Amino acid sequence: MLRIALVLMGALLTSCSNDERPTTESSNSGAAVGESSLALGPSLDASIRNILIGYLNQIDIDYNALGTALTSFEHQVAEFLERPQTSSMNSIRSGWLSAHSRYELTTLHRYFAEQILSEEEILALYQFQYQMNHWPILPGYVDYVEAYSDSGIVNDINVNLDILTLREQHGAFDLAEVSLGFHVLEFLIWGENLNQQDERPPSDYFVITELNASEIEGGFELDQLSNNRRRKMLLLNIEALLADFNSSREIWSLGSENFRNELNLLSSSEIIVLLLEAITNMLTEEMLVRSLYPMLNGEYIESIQSPFSHSTQNSVSAQLSSIERLLTETTADDGSSLGSVLTFLSSRFEEFFYQNFDASKECLILFYSTLDATEESTISTDAEFEIAECINLLTNMIDYLEQIKITLATSI
Repeated sequence: MLRIALVLMGALLTSCSNDERPTTESSNSGAAVGESSLALGPSLDASIRNILIGYLNQIDIDYNALGTALTSFEHQVAEFLERPQTSSMNSIRSGWLSAHSRYELTTLHRYFAEQILSEEEILALYQFQYQMNHWPILPGYVDYVEAYSDSGIVNDINVNLDILTLREQHGAFDLAEVSLGFHVLEFLIWGENLNQQDERPPSDYFVITELNASEIEGGFELDQLSNNRRRKMLLLNIEALLADFNSSREIWSLGSENFRNELNLLSSSEIIVLLLEAITNMLTEEMLVRSLYPMLNGEYIESIQSPFSHSTQNSVSAQLSSIERLLTETTADDGSSLGSVLTFLSSRFEEFFYQNFDASKECLILFYSTLDATEESTISTDAEFEIAECINLLTNMIDYLEQIKITLATSI
């Protein structure tokens, strides 16, 4: 924690010396909020409710799009296994990237769901999320890695390959020992790929139809060979992913319908607080707690979401885009958006928040794009200051929204 504090202080001093940087002093955000009474009159009530209904509709649209992307990905995997070659391998890689970005675009929705669903529903969603997208993973728990050619479930003939067994193996001994989800699929498709040049070859998925002499002598059967087991592992994982997604969507559909029926019980202030709570929780948990803070403390491997495809920047971009869409693109009948409502409530919201938002988006995407291109297990001093700068920008946004939330909460 001392290391984090020192680096943050250094980055803050650096940012203050550059006149082109966004405002970074949280005291300014407090003053900006204090300039407004944050009173929500009747004229805004209908607009705010329409914005929320529009957001609920957008969630359904995004889940439908994700379902379509997963189904398309499943078809691409089936086609690849029919003819494992470079072109079809590239196709499933594109399919994974598309489906995973679609999934990350729903991250904000999951944090909003935490605000409105029952405790039982939230716990069920947590479990499905763990099965669908847990990271980091231990790749050697799944398949071979450098220097361990026989490691993983793929090579362990004592582990039956079926969905029930994979669910039992998922996190059986450690949270990172996962056998299901996007990142298991990512590793199965790309391999370790540490330097972005050693991607998994299509030959790993060639069907083996005959046993060689040593395999016959060892008493192996065709379905026990690693290539054939790997093919089955890939199919079972996409099948399980689709099943888990459909189950989680059913939970959301039921919970959101109940929420819509009780919407009139909420005040306009409560609605805005719910939306802001989802945004601040997502920024805090996904970007600060899970990634940037651990990375600054030297936990490099654990801080990268998609190390095999080197696409963490895509995930971050999708997550931030979901916030941007909620603030600017989800509108009421009169054209007002959550961003315009917040601008009305706080005269400096548009200037302060968006300036930090744009800068943080650029900072994060550039940082992860550069970082994922290295094999280093530690980060340089320059990278530490880049992390600290991203943290400062994110913290500014969170603090500003927290000020609005606190002031609105006092009026509820």
